[in-house]
Amino acid sequence: MKQHTKERESNLKVWTMTATAVVIVLGMFALNRIPKNDELNEIRSEIQTVNKQIDQERDSQIKNSAYKQKFDVVGAEKEAQARFLKVIPNIYTKRKLSNQAKEFDAWKKILPGRAGEKFIRYYGDSMGYLKNKSTMIYFGNLTNVTHTKVTVMDVAISKNKKEITNGWEFDYNLRTQKINSFKEISIEGN
Repeated sequence: MKQHTKERESNLKVWTMTATAVVIVLGMFALNRIPKNDELNEIRSEIQTVNKQIDQERDSQIKNSAYKQKFDVVGAEKEAQARFLKVIPNIYTKRKLSNQAKEFDAWKKILPGRAGEKFIRYYGDSMGYLKNKSTMIYFGNLTNVTHTKVTVMDVAISKNKKEITNGWEFDYNLRTQKINSFKEISIEGN
């Protein structure tokens, strides 16, 4: 029985030492995993920065929303449509090269700004067309009057009597009636 008691005490000591070692190791691990104050401050700072950016974007969206302000969306879209219809159909018609400088100047007044001038420079010298068949203008969902999506499709008849379809997607500012940016879109034929 004495030996049995000694074994128990020995086992108890081993268990106690093992448990103590495990607790110490877990405690050290837990202490290492506690974030330091400078890390917490850095995370808080990042959260504040992101929240400020969110607030600024929300304020910008509210400020530029056509629905928040008394902005004549229909009138602005009609004005934009009229501007595009004064330029694009004229680009794709029969023209004389000698009139090109005057046409460019007139078109730059209709589509003012750097992006408008760039559009006219890239596409204004399109020669070799007999007539413009049709020009369609589509406005995207309006969420911001300073960045409205406008899609323009044009069908023209070339000198060899083939229909040529051209398309562009514009980022358009309805408030200032200027093109922010544009890109040509690919049109697949039949």
